[in-house]
Amino acid sequence: MNMNPLTGLLPTCVAALFAITVIGCSSGSRPQPQTISFSAPSSQVVVGGTAILSGTATSNLPVAYASTTPSVCTVSGSTVTALSTGMCSITASQSGSPWQVDWAGYNPASPVTVTFAIDGEPQTITFASVTAPSTGSSTTLNATASSGLPVSFTASPSTVCTVNGDTLTAVASGTCTVTASQPGNATFAAAASVAQTVSISSSSSGSIGQVIFSSGFTNNMTTLDGGALVSYGGSDQDGYNCTNTAGVSQCGSGSGAGTSPATSSAYAYYQTYKPITGGEYDGISIFAPGVTTLSTTTNTSGLTLAGQTSISFTFNANQEWVTATGTPHVLVELTMGNLYNNSGTACNLQMQTVFAATGGAAATQYTLPLSAFTLTQNCGSSTTSATSALAQPIARIDFQGDGGAAAITINGMTSNSNLTTETSGSSPAVYPTTVVLTGPIAFQ
Repeated sequence: MNMNPLTGLLPTCVAALFAITVIGCSSGSRPQPQTISFSAPSSQVVVGGTAILSGTATSNLPVAYASTTPSVCTVSGSTVTALSTGMCSITASQSGSPWQVDWAGYNPASPVTVTFAIDGEPQTITFASVTAPSTGSSTTLNATASSGLPVSFTASPSTVCTVNGDTLTAVASGTCTVTASQPGNATFAAAASVAQTVSISSSSSGSIGQVIFSSGFTNNMTTLDGGALVSYGGSDQDGYNCTNTAGVSQCGSGSGAGTSPATSSAYAYYQTYKPITGGEYDGISIFAPGVTTLSTTTNTSGLTLAGQTSISFTFNANQEWVTATGTPHVLVELTMGNLYNNSGTACNLQMQTVFAATGGAAATQYTLPLSAFTLTQNCGSSTTSATSALAQPIARIDFQGDGGAAAITINGMTSNSNLTTETSGSSPAVYPTTVVLTGPIAFQ
């Protein structure tokens, strides 16, 4: 004989039977509704950890659980296991109970879903004390994460120090902040970053150190120090503005990281399809660490010198330029960061010099005295000499091949370019001028 499993009582009709007064059993009973109470685990759940789920039904019948995000978490019974970082969604359900004699049971409950975050396992960074390099030199950074994941580094300001991989390079005297970080992955949470402050000083006591304008080049038309590279060119054949028009002129540029900063390089070229009878220019702009353009509304940051008297770099021209001129004469231009308003036009001081690239098409290191530079644009300011202009930060350095009607003469030397020598075997004929820089650019 069946009893009500919740009350332990005999069905009404059976009790009535035993009382011998049965007229009939009630048939009006219906399944009862039920609801589920279910909330997310109260404590943090991390990858690899577990938590107990505690949903209840008003019927007191057992609650079942299922994960709707099995890549993040799984469920076995009432235990949830975290597999990876992300949002874990668990659905609680109760399927109801069957009808029995004079006991209607319960309808299925509406499922309840909760979602909660699965956090990565914590990790920490151990950052070895940084030995401060002197200006112009580098040191290797050493940091590890307890997770075993790789640690990355950043340094600021870029006018004082730069980082490439785990190599810290001192650009100029000042205070440098180096930060080690690890962003985490599907298993580990991001580590708290660890920063160190390093004081950069000149290379030797009582002497003027070297400062790095560019420690080399990347594959993406930037310096290793975050400065932008921009190329330009033109001639009388295209209105002195290269637009890559077929049969008229073509221009382009590129950069490559090489096998080391010393072998990295950047270039810019301009070529026409017939000899140039007017003028031509071809150049590349190299911006200071962290600088991508000259501001037209405020001063632009740059590299500030501290008594340095010369600039050094490695340069080569293309062979056609060498053949056409015997020795390429290259314009070097320094643009300062301070902004002037010259009759309503944004203006920066500029100084120029021209040097003879005696190495021709071979990459050759050159050192030019800053005293060879002449102030060629003073923006209507009171600055009248290159020496006084050099008190400002240097925001950009340009290297140009300027020939014919576009040639520039500084201190008795006139710049040139390839106007008349075509590339051997080219079809159609082209007449290129190319400037190439390799490795660091520094002041000392």
